[in-house]
Amino acid sequence: MLTELNLINQFLVALPVQVNTYFEDTVTFLVHHGDEGSMGFVINRPTPVRIDDVLIQAELTPNTESDAVILEGGPVSRTSPTIIHTDDFNTEGTFEIANDLSCTSELRDGDIMHFLRALAEGKGPTHYLFFLGYAGWAPQQLEDELETNSWITCPADLQILFNEPYESRFQQIVSDIGIDFDRMGPTSGSA
Repeated sequence: MLTELNLINQFLVALPVQVNTYFEDTVTFLVHHGDEGSMGFVINRPTPVRIDDVLIQAELTPNTESDAVILEGGPVSRTSPTIIHTDDFNTEGTFEIANDLSCTSELRDGDIMHFLRALAEGKGPTHYLFFLGYAGWAPQQLEDELETNSWITCPADLQILFNEPYESRFQQIVSDIGIDFDRMGPTSGSA
């Protein structure tokens, strides 16, 4: 049964059955999976808002110019900021996702401002993704969606997570998995 799966630090790739839904052609990075549900962040939905613009709005001067943008993390709490980053940065509210990855959110007052200050001073993490919103599933909901072929999972790849251009992440992962999505219809099942 799928409830025994550990999906933390996995990519969740939307299958064709997700056509015309929020998750069509998305890749979600899972940071939590347990009895109380699952949580992840869509890694291929950039917004036009640059991190440098956020720093300036927070009255911080960027140390260097960056092309980094805020990502739309999912349909839940769309104004809630979270940062997934390498483990070379942390605050009291930072938690470990996997060996080399951590997550910082606004669970504690000031964690996001601390992060922004560190970025402005050139003391932030080596790699990071800044999200507004997240994808969330109730207990057993994600397992049910996996059983109905809404998603396929694969281990997260740090190269894709931090370096692959946003617009090619979905196709790169699909190619790496070796599935021809063009041959799958929106009602594909399992054999």
